[in-house]
Amino acid sequence: MWRRSFQQAMGIEVHNRLDELAEQLEYFKTIEANSIRIVVDTDTSAVVGLMALSEGELHQLFVHVDYQGRGIGSGLIREAQERAPEGFDLFTFQKNTGAQAFYLSQGFEEVARGVATIESNPWANTKDDLADIKYRWSP
Repeated sequence: MWRRSFQQAMGIEVHNRLDELAEQLEYFKTIEANSIRIVVDTDTSAVVGLMALSEGELHQLFVHVDYQGRGIGSGLIREAQERAPEGFDLFTFQKNTGAQAFYLSQGFEEVARGVATIESNPWANTKDDLADIKYRWSP
């Protein structure tokens, strides 16, 4: 779910290369379990949404591509706002125009632009692939 959502948002070839899968699974092991929320389709038991929020930052927010536009992302944002009523930040890539429109519609403001590191993003071919935007939600 997470990989497919990311690949679609970034316009990346859909694939399941084992080396990247292993690295991404290792990354997910580093996330504190109580910071993660998942949404499950009760009819199919499929994971259809994922959020990780800790230390004033929304680190992950993904919705299964087949479930986008159904309010799952908005529901996860509302939960994040309840869990961090003082506000929080998040980053998204400039290439991910769908996420940008979504966050703006949820009341986030753009506060900075930068470039993530290629070393931590094996899917990127150029620094342009990594250009990111920092958003902030404040109550």
